[in-house]
Amino acid sequence: MKKCLLLAGLMLSANVWAHGPTPQKTDESIQVDAAAEAVWKRVSSPCALAQWHPEVTACEEVNDKQQKITLKNGKQLLQEIDEVSVADMTVSYRLSGDIDLEALPVSSLNGKIKVAAEGANAKVTWMARYYRAFTGNEPPAGQDDESAKTAVDAFVKAGLQGLKDGRKNAAAGNNSLRNKICLNLRPIFSRLGMTTCA
Repeated sequence: MKKCLLLAGLMLSANVWAHGPTPQKTDESIQVDAAAEAVWKRVSSPCALAQWHPEVTACEEVNDKQQKITLKNGKQLLQEIDEVSVADMTVSYRLSGDIDLEALPVSSLNGKIKVAAEGANAKVTWMARYYRAFTGNEPPAGQDDESAKTAVDAFVKAGLQGLKDGRKNAAAGNNSLRNKICLNLRPIFSRLGMTTCA
């Protein structure tokens, strides 16, 4: 009996100490001094982040659902749009492919940006659910829960502030035309063996 209790205690102790990553969340909102419809137009436009997020320098539409986002540090993220709901003024997305840990130290991330009318102004809420970069036990520095939360919190807050400030990235306008051309011509370039717009 004592042996059984000891064994059960050891197994319970091992389970307590040996666990993987825990789900993390970021929920932030901000009031924007503009009509909800105008803010929604900015949030929901293709490759929108490049237009108002201060950490995003460029965005390229890979296809009608995927967008390649380039950050200030030169690192890229592949973002997949799951749903754009006009009725709810909500964009749902997730990061896909191999996530560059220097872009965001997460192994997966699902997010949602929602715009709602608040009188004559708009309230923008950005929610993200994610796991740290290292999915095993004892994560190395920079790949733990705290690093993931710090990075995602900062990214979300910076984006919301960009919307509030009415930020307009001049480079994004120039990239937008190129992105549209590339999106349409990439299959042709690919068949010809050209790396243009790759």
